[in-house]
Amino acid sequence: MIRVVQQSLLGSILSNMLLVLGCAFFTGGIVHYKKVQVFNKAAAVVNSGLLLMAVMGILFPAVLHFTHSEVHLGKSVLSLSRFSSCIMLVAYASYLFFQLRSQQNFYSPVDEEVDTCENSDEEEELELTKWEAIIWLGILTVWVSVLSGYLVDAIE
Repeated sequence: MIRVVQQSLLGSILSNMLLVLGCAFFTGGIVHYKKVQVFNKAAAVVNSGLLLMAVMGILFPAVLHFTHSEVHLGKSVLSLSRFSSCIMLVAYASYLFFQLRSQQNFYSPVDEEVDTCENSDEEEELELTKWEAIIWLGILTVWVSVLSGYLVDAIE
């Protein structure tokens, strides 16, 4: 069961960092077909650096385990895993501090050029209100927990 949890963590890291970002780019390209999309390069560099650190934190203990080059069987992999998890936790906490406190304007949305075909006077209406979004979040959270329960029962 521990192996399932480890693989689930790896899958969630990769899906959140790669799949969600790729889907956002793809959907943005479909929705804003004739417009030029603008992305914050510095934020992308920070996110890719965190992704690289996460991959290395998972990859290095696995390489040590599969090469059988450790001095004390089992203890080297465990200590390297604990050390890399502590480093990743500190890096994530500093990233959150950097994003939420010290550089708030750094992550503000970049102004996109307005297309000449559209009226600039028209404002886009919100598709969901704040409370509708909270209600949907609650419903989907309950749904995911129910499906997770079925998944765990199927694995056992």
